[in-house]
Amino acid sequence: MVLLEEFMQIVHLSQAGYTISAISRLTGRDRKTVRKYLSQGARKPPQMAPRPKRPSKIKGFEKDILNYLNMADGRELPPSTAIYERLVSKGYTGSLSLLQKWVKRYQEKVLTKVAVRFETLPGQQAQVDWGEKKIRDKQNGHYQRVYVFCMTLAYSRMRFVHFTPRADMYHFLACHQEAFHYFGGIPEEILYDQNRCVVIKPGFRDPVYNQQFLDFAHHFGFMPRLCRPYRPQSKGKVENAIRYVKRNFLSLQDTANPFVLNLRKREWLERINNKVHSTTQEIPRRRLNRESLTPIQDLAEYPLYCTETRKVFTDGTFSYHSHRYSVTADCIGKMVTIKYRPGIDRIDVYYRERFITQHRTDSGEHYVIKRLHRHQLWQVWRNDTPAFYRRRAAILRNNHPLELYEQISREEAGSATTSAG
Repeated sequence: MVLLEEFMQIVHLSQAGYTISAISRLTGRDRKTVRKYLSQGARKPPQMAPRPKRPSKIKGFEKDILNYLNMADGRELPPSTAIYERLVSKGYTGSLSLLQKWVKRYQEKVLTKVAVRFETLPGQQAQVDWGEKKIRDKQNGHYQRVYVFCMTLAYSRMRFVHFTPRADMYHFLACHQEAFHYFGGIPEEILYDQNRCVVIKPGFRDPVYNQQFLDFAHHFGFMPRLCRPYRPQSKGKVENAIRYVKRNFLSLQDTANPFVLNLRKREWLERINNKVHSTTQEIPRRRLNRESLTPIQDLAEYPLYCTETRKVFTDGTFSYHSHRYSVTADCIGKMVTIKYRPGIDRIDVYYRERFITQHRTDSGEHYVIKRLHRHQLWQVWRNDTPAFYRRRAAILRNNHPLELYEQISREEAGSATTSAG
């Protein structure tokens, strides 16, 4: 078959006055082929005839596959490998991947996922989610990431939004407290994803909660609930709120500074909470009055802090933000926990929940050593020095001189020679 480029060349040469023989020599095509394409009245370009559709190798086995799938009786479907083995015994010559594609199309067509809207009673539930977005700073032109915390009351659709520089435990719990004060109360339960601030080991059946988060939930008296993995539709109310914040508020921002964004969001947040909600057809701020939330005024603030772990070096210090801080001598070689609050120039050091010491971080010195810690370290070194020499002497006494080993080796060599003779 002549390609479209060759056909255009044949037509162009014919229009230029070349004979059929000359066009045949220039294009390398037979004269009959050239004459055939030039003899067409409209000189239509060549078209490839459609290939006959070959029947699928799975044709004729559809009923058998459906019977195997229906054997599940509403339970988990049998694997494609088991169905494949049954079909091969009946003469199926296709591949396993072909069968898997057929089963997948069947599942998408028949076993469709249905999302049912779930409405809750007043004060029963709130939904929480994290989001993030990169914003271009107008001053330096660089893109910076900002994190979005959002809590939505399921009944009133009242929304709270807060922007943070990091998505860590400290900011996660601090945003909860801000949201409780904004709403004026605490719901009975809060629905979460299985993120690392809530669970330390996600799973379908037995996820392991973060102990600090459980202590926070117990302090404020709400019950944490988890969504099933890979099912964001379970908390669609807050998912829609996160999407709305990104597209509506953050899309027109020129800075990623969380402090500036939190100042700008106040008027915007009040405006959207006083608009008629498209689902409830009511104003969330008015529905909030019917939310029977637990009052927060009677509860004390939860002590919030950030935590990091560091290993103590042999000189009795650990490194933190390019500075060295001292601890007691019994912590050498161990992992200590540093607790601090952003904006406060102080760190508290713990070992297995036991308070060790406290340091200020605004001194500007590279080595921050307490006199008591240095005195303890010198005392340990002085006690260890005699013990070191005692251990060294015992090792020397137990070791035999080198001549003894040489004599034993000569005797073993002589006995081996005698036995060989």
